[in-house]
Amino acid sequence: LWNDRTDAETIASLTFDSHGSAATLGGVTNWKYDLAVGASPTIHYYVFKATDGTAAAFYRDDDPKFYGGGYGVGEANQTAAYNNSYQVTVYDPAFAVPEWMQRGIVYQIFPDRFRDGNSGNNPPAGRFSYNTPGGSIVRSNQANWNYTLCDPRNTYTPSCDSKYGDNFYGGDLAGITQKINEGYFDTLGVTVLYLNPIFRAPSNHKYDTADYMVIDPDFGTLADFQSLASAANAHGIKIILDGVFNHTSSDSKYFDRYSRYDAAGNLTSPGGPGADDNSGACEAAASSFYSWFYFPDTGNPGKDGTTVVYCNNDSPQTYEAWYGYSSLPKLQANITAVRNLIWANGLNSVGPYWTQQGAWGWRFDVGADVDCGLTCAPSNDYWEGFRAAVRDSGVTGKSDVLTLGEEWGDASGWLLGSEWDSVMNYRFRSAAMSWLFTGCSGNGCTGGTSFDDNDSNSGSSSGSISYISPSQFNARLRSIAEDYPPMALKAMMNLEGSHDTNRIRFLLKKSNNDNDSAAQQRMKEMWIFAFTYAGAPTLYYGDEIGLSHDGVFSAGKWEDDPYNRAPFPWPDASGSSYAAVTDLQGFARHMASLRLSYRALQDGDVQHGLIIDDANKLYGFARTNGSQTALIALNRDGAAHTATFTGLNASPYNLSDGTVLVDGLSGSTYTVSGGSASVTVNPTWGIALLEQAKVETPSAISGLAVTVPGNDVLLKWTPVTTDTGAGRELPNYCGGAPGTWAHR
Repeated sequence: LWNDRTDAETIASLTFDSHGSAATLGGVTNWKYDLAVGASPTIHYYVFKATDGTAAAFYRDDDPKFYGGGYGVGEANQTAAYNNSYQVTVYDPAFAVPEWMQRGIVYQIFPDRFRDGNSGNNPPAGRFSYNTPGGSIVRSNQANWNYTLCDPRNTYTPSCDSKYGDNFYGGDLAGITQKINEGYFDTLGVTVLYLNPIFRAPSNHKYDTADYMVIDPDFGTLADFQSLASAANAHGIKIILDGVFNHTSSDSKYFDRYSRYDAAGNLTSPGGPGADDNSGACEAAASSFYSWFYFPDTGNPGKDGTTVVYCNNDSPQTYEAWYGYSSLPKLQANITAVRNLIWANGLNSVGPYWTQQGAWGWRFDVGADVDCGLTCAPSNDYWEGFRAAVRDSGVTGKSDVLTLGEEWGDASGWLLGSEWDSVMNYRFRSAAMSWLFTGCSGNGCTGGTSFDDNDSNSGSSSGSISYISPSQFNARLRSIAEDYPPMALKAMMNLEGSHDTNRIRFLLKKSNNDNDSAAQQRMKEMWIFAFTYAGAPTLYYGDEIGLSHDGVFSAGKWEDDPYNRAPFPWPDASGSSYAAVTDLQGFARHMASLRLSYRALQDGDVQHGLIIDDANKLYGFARTNGSQTALIALNRDGAAHTATFTGLNASPYNLSDGTVLVDGLSGSTYTVSGGSASVTVNPTWGIALLEQAKVETPSAISGLAVTVPGNDVLLKWTPVTTDTGAGRELPNYCGGAPGTWAHR
């Protein structure tokens, strides 16, 4: 046994289980050990060891990466056994996460590419861009908004050699606010907006922060953020901000490698008033910011390409940089001054200040690099401090602020009750992508059965994309559910893609034999699962209309950046490179309405594996909350199949015979009889059964407004979106019962 918080190993002897004899147990003797987990949140790992005094053998988990908590396998090698231990997660019983996230529908926005609401703040071409010759470019070197992203790798036309973070399109906060006020997010059922970084930074992605306390002028002003937050609040939408607290920009007032800031932190230019004033950490050891960074480096020196960068002309020193990128010097997160900057100094700190200004949650970029979690470093209380600071109702006025980390693998160590509430659930995405795989060919494909890109491959946390059976799908989902506390599982950000991955439509095309029609169908199937499963379904901007740009195959792998950041093709924007698939948008609205109409689909418990039919590729699960039950079946076969849900009279389903169940996808109805319900699941589709008498309905629609300049991307209305249960609801915009939804 290994207690990960105390780093303590225990060898415990098992005792004979006296409950029954060897004969009644079929000739197998049972042995047991009762683990006293204690009161302190931690993770216990364990394996079984058998020894005859001279030799030992082990029994360990099958595959903790994907199938943790499985039946287990024999193992001769002790190291391999210990590295594949079973896991017991012990979390704080008082662990509480924001209900609004558990019930939420999330929409992620990359601000520069979403909507240009104010052309007056558009970045000019030719401005500073680290060491890139010629500086920045605008809209891939032309004027139109809806224009093909130029390729910095020069594999297609238009190309723009090495222009990654310095290609600006001009999206801003005013554009987001405009779409909030128009009701665009209301029509999608969105309740949470997650914004990629919005603070001052030289790049288009803003993950290189130059000043945490200033809205980037490319995006607007403090007043623009306040307007956005006010509009979001009026529409029942929470804002999650992106906190990049592991590193800053080398071109920041803190580091100032290029001597562009004066002593007061004002941006000037090389050779200007701030030049060589020794105010930045890179300029002089006498700088007040010098101790904020790692001089010299601790293993990852900042480099320009392969050339190591030195700071301090008087006494040149290397510095630690994230992954060696010279533009991203790493902060010493545990010194007092840095903690004061980020969270420990009330409203003078980043977290509390922006929370008070309107944020309801924080996503932590590379959060594990700042604080590796409770069980990894119990004495490092960085995330505990941040969580407490932003939830201080006496300072921020809020007590249910969300803390959400970026972690691609198992995040158990941060989800024990005092640090993070949630993570970007890449484990969910990995399982769903493999569930939707049918075949592949060409670059990235191995044997027609496995597809790799730069994020999903055998060496990554996500693994390769390859078909998994219903049994395997069930095991993948149960593994996540067994690792994570139930309240955190319900608050997961269940993403299909992000600014760090290839577009979902592209990946589903590649993993479905290069068939784009199949990819669009798979997107709908993913939404059936995501909008009915535990956690917050998450759309990356434009996914709802099928916005996509193929990744580029370069240096032996499919690359995602910047091809996953195409401009949103608004009908009133200039240009025509990207087009909306409105059929997808209608289905996304449908699934959002389904989720919002039935509380059990929002934060009910998951009952896994009600149907596991490998031969017919059927998988079924349920959502229950004590007063409602939803039954979901997914079909990955090319033929319709009959499936039966059984045991429905018993807890936790509590469905009496005669209960009428309506399928939210087709409108078909079924009746519980003898504690069972036999249903027909359409080919490569699914079924979502709700208790017909308990489906909530929206208030009467009034003030319907339709703006359709060529298509229905701007379809909107202004009703009171309150259901019969006084919760948020998405109106049925065709006025029919489930199953009669028509696209307009």
